[in-house]
Amino acid sequence: MIRVLVAKLTSCSGCLNEVIYALTHSDIRAKYNVTYFTEVLDVDKISNAELAFIEGSITTKHQEEFLKNLRSQVEYLIALGTCALMGGVQSLRLEGNIEDVKKTIYPEPRYIDVLSEVKPVDSVVKVDFAIPGCPINGDALVSFLRKYALGGLPVAIYETVCSECKRKNTPCVIVTQKSPCLGPITTSGCGALCPQFGRGCYGCYGLKFFDITREKINALLDRLVELKVDEGNLKAILLAYSFKLYSKLKESRC
Repeated sequence: MIRVLVAKLTSCSGCLNEVIYALTHSDIRAKYNVTYFTEVLDVDKISNAELAFIEGSITTKHQEEFLKNLRSQVEYLIALGTCALMGGVQSLRLEGNIEDVKKTIYPEPRYIDVLSEVKPVDSVVKVDFAIPGCPINGDALVSFLRKYALGGLPVAIYETVCSECKRKNTPCVIVTQKSPCLGPITTSGCGALCPQFGRGCYGCYGLKFFDITREKINALLDRLVELKVDEGNLKAILLAYSFKLYSKLKESRC
């Protein structure tokens, strides 16, 4: 049996629902033994395992130390979802004062001890594999688990959401509707769900980092400027799913 750990950091648990879905498949249950998963198992101690799946970004010192300890006890660590990979919706607070944010949300902010920044998993420990999404697609995780059990590893395909639109014959919302869309710089995997319904991509699968260049980012931003996209709305979209993406775009305009 392949031993598996599942851990949650700061997140909404949407990806964990997909993990549970994946683990309920009969062939997966026959090959995998989940030894740590606090949302499902009454186990509070981490033991050595082959795989660890991590949901969420790091927002406390405790989470940072927990993650380092977990990393030392597993062979492969897999980051699940946009929070773990890019920061996620927690990144919305990054350009504000953390003390002001705490006062806005909590009745007793003095008891809240969080980092001033939101950290993706790979900023603290080595990540071996990543499954993007907000939340992830449970079938993508099933595919990963089946391949790993057979001794193979997933093959990375570096495509954007635009590629999925082309295969589905979905009209480009930027061209046909002059609608803001992050599809040209967003990792594929969602099936181009939003453009199918005439809505621009929000970038929830994260930045397609493999070959994104300053020129490509600027070309997209220039087009969005031509469409008179509200800068405040664009900034909110970028921060909502990826502080890394927002930083990259901001940097490219300097």
